Amino acid sequence: LPGEHVDSEEVIVTDSRFGEASPLMDETRQSARRVLLPLVDRNLIPVMGGFIGRSREGATTTLGRGGSDYSAAIVGAAVGAEEIQIWTDVDGMLTCDPRLIPEARVIDRISYVEAAELAWFGAKVLHPKTIAPAVEDKIPVRVVNTHNVSSPGTLVTEDGGSHSHG
Repeated sequence: LPGEHVDSEEVIVTDSRFGEASPLMDETRQSARRVLLPLVDRNLIPVMGGFIGRSREGATTTLGRGGSDYSAAIVGAAVGAEEIQIWTDVDGMLTCDPRLIPEARVIDRISYVEAAELAWFGAKVLHPKTIAPAVEDKIPVRVVNTHNVSSPGTLVTEDGGSHSHG
């Protein structure tokens, strides 16, 4: 597929707190649309790393733990995506830790609030900050497995639901 590298510092504008920077969404929205949408219009797939941004002053910043998934959510919200996908090594958010309970099941749908609570209480699949950019614009976030692309994963939305696969 045709792709083009984009430096994340050209897209994600943050405050100056190196190591735990926060995105400045209005400025990020402007730069994301200026840099990314013309590539999409030319049928190119923008490919950018996560975790890194740039302050207003031009200094490189980092977003902290979970920064790569957080970057995906920031950019998805900035361009008004229909859905943000977080690709990871599990089939989605699970009912419990499968290392402790082998019968753990994938949660089909969950609310932003429930997903954030699970993350705050130790679920490793999503960092609590990851869904924050999606919440304001009510963009669904789907957690899917790079090793099992046939799995529908978990869909995180405003309303959620408590269904699970299997």
